Amino acid sequence: MPTAEEWQALFGATVLGALAFTWYQIRQVDSSNRELVHANERTRQANLEISRPRVQVYLQMDRQVSKSRGQPLEGTMFLAVRNSGRSPALNVRLSVDIPFTSIDGFFKPGMMPTHFAKVNSVFDGTVRFPVMNPDAAYVWFFGRVPRIFDVAPGVPRRYEVTVTYDSSAGQSYKEQMVLDLDVERQLELPVPPLLRIGKDIEVVGDHLKSISRSVTTASRATASTPVAPVVRVRRPRLRRGSGS
Repeated sequence: MPTAEEWQALFGATVLGALAFTWYQIRQVDSSNRELVHANERTRQANLEISRPRVQVYLQMDRQVSKSRGQPLEGTMFLAVRNSGRSPALNVRLSVDIPFTSIDGFFKPGMMPTHFAKVNSVFDGTVRFPVMNPDAAYVWFFGRVPRIFDVAPGVPRRYEVTVTYDSSAGQSYKEQMVLDLDVERQLELPVPPLLRIGKDIEVVGDHLKSISRSVTTASRATASTPVAPVVRVRRPRLRRGSGS
């Protein structure tokens, strides 16, 4: 049988083992709580990222589709601001490093300075949009495609835009965007399929109208042509001679 000293030593070892196990369990629980806190924070950040506003400034091109296939690219370019996020953007401030301008030939005489004075007033760094709702978009005429891509004296090729805004959750955002005409000219601008089909149907309709007009004209010409009267020739009757 163990002596009293041996029992005390065994009891002490057991107590130390229990304390070590308890300390290990506490560390595990603390580590789990920390991981849970981090996971909750990541989830919160992910939800904020999904539901946050996103204000974008970009050059938007609308292609004009003609009835004839194979025509050169023509269209209109706009300067656009849009909130593509899922919640309103608050206190939206826009600024640009150099004032926007374009080619004078796109405007009526003397109208371009007035137009871009209004545009650049929006990009002066002050709050111009207290609230910009989701999918809200604002556009300003910028030029004609493809002539806008021609190098013109005094017309910048590159703009740097800074956008700052807040969210309804109290988050603040600051983003910088580059608008480069030399990059935009490389973008493919395909014809929308439904619009192309609609133009083809218009071409078919024009051909059918042309054929209908031709048939109508021919019918009227035939109806107005005078018809020569029919003259009946009476054949003389032969008389029988009397016998001698």
